[in-house]
Amino acid sequence: MQLPQIRPIRFHHAQNLDSLASDLLVVVVDENDIKDGKIQSQSLANLDATLKGTISELVGLKDFEGKWLQSTVSLCSEKSIAKRLLLIGAGLKNNYLPARARQIGLTLTEQVSKLKAYKVAIACVSPLFQSDENMAQLALGARVGAYSYPAFSPSEKSKAEKEIPLEFVLVHSSTALVEQLKTTDTLARAIETCRLLQDGPPNIVTPKYVAECMTEKAKALGLSVTVMGAQKLREIGFNAMMAVGGGSAQEPQFVVIEYKPQSFKKTVAFVGKGLTMDTGGYSIKTPATYQEGMKYDMSGAAVTLSSVLAIAELGLPVRVFGIAALCENMIDAHAYRVGDVIKGYSGKSIEIYNTDAEGRVVLSDALSYTARELKPDCIVEYSTLTGAMIISLGRVGAGLFAFDESLGKTILEASESTGERMWPMPTWEEIGEDVKGTMTDLKNLGAPGQAGSIAAAMFLKEFVDNVPFAHIDIAGVADGNMCIGYPRKVSAGYGIQLTVDIARKFS
Repeated sequence: MQLPQIRPIRFHHAQNLDSLASDLLVVVVDENDIKDGKIQSQSLANLDATLKGTISELVGLKDFEGKWLQSTVSLCSEKSIAKRLLLIGAGLKNNYLPARARQIGLTLTEQVSKLKAYKVAIACVSPLFQSDENMAQLALGARVGAYSYPAFSPSEKSKAEKEIPLEFVLVHSSTALVEQLKTTDTLARAIETCRLLQDGPPNIVTPKYVAECMTEKAKALGLSVTVMGAQKLREIGFNAMMAVGGGSAQEPQFVVIEYKPQSFKKTVAFVGKGLTMDTGGYSIKTPATYQEGMKYDMSGAAVTLSSVLAIAELGLPVRVFGIAALCENMIDAHAYRVGDVIKGYSGKSIEIYNTDAEGRVVLSDALSYTARELKPDCIVEYSTLTGAMIISLGRVGAGLFAFDESLGKTILEASESTGERMWPMPTWEEIGEDVKGTMTDLKNLGAPGQAGSIAAAMFLKEFVDNVPFAHIDIAGVADGNMCIGYPRKVSAGYGIQLTVDIARKFS
């Protein structure tokens, strides 16, 4: 089974602008490059001379000052280079630089779409793009911006347009950028895989669909894959996951993809929550509009499975498991109920206080299995776990709940270097007391209306058997992401670069 095909996007490198014959030339400039309608920097002046004064004419109108994401477009005087010229401002920003580079890439792609350009040259005089790494991030942002989930009934015209390759030429003096772009291409394909899983309708993107698509991709890379369906999960005692999936006609799937290089020092397990649809169960989400985005409740699984593909392609010297616990939370005579008591793979008993707090129940089996059977050096888990996380951090960053100081530091460093924003959250033992049961070991809900995200994290910690563990709550950034450098109102693919960089730091 294969994921839908999206528009082909290609990146090339050129050391100068000679005879590119592009539909559009994009020039990224700093606010310091322009003042009072005049060019201030020598590099921009040199480029202007090559373009026969097109930039100075635009700047002279004084409606473009190089401010953050400001843009203006004009016909280009030098037709052998490009038909049109687009100026984009990089402002004076100096924080979250990789993410800001992606944001500029995303912005220019929005303009490219409006102008119906198919071959685009990008020249950056802004100091932000002196490094190969940030140029590569700009390219990644452009590719993220060009993505769209294929329409189910496209017009013949739009279908034909989507089949025309979109080509970007990055004009940069460094030949090392060529290697950077290869890494960018690997990351971009993993992000696109993640987003195609996230955006697909839940009647198509079922647990079995995800398992089959990702098995095919993993085996194409020579990776080891284990998939367990309902019968096997019952046999090994995944009673918690089976309880949550009991109300669905779709069979739960537990997927383990292993990347094992010839030489490695550490083994890292990335575990993802995979609720391909979450109605809330008998604690149904009301009003019904709360269910609209619940196809994204499998985003954690999409991140972990897609990331291991990128890690393998990059050949990082670290052993990695990508793990996904996939099921649906639906309602029928077999659905689990409030008041039920479940004893899962860990042997610990859980009393159900709310069937909509299902993610932690599913993950209790997944985490326990990972810790006991796979025996990694650490576990990093991603899940769209709590609405309380959105209340805390909005849609700008994820919440990090690290139960190991060294692991938490590594993840925060990866967040800083990739611009995939997150914030460290407390793991107070007092909140952990709120998930302790009276007649059971645990209950799946903390104190009503209090510290919901922390309580969920403390619940998960009970199932990792002292393996260094970090929980990352991506409820706010899986879709509708306002984080710098990501699209709005659709899947973001947030977490792919972060996961790859975490793995790199353990290599």
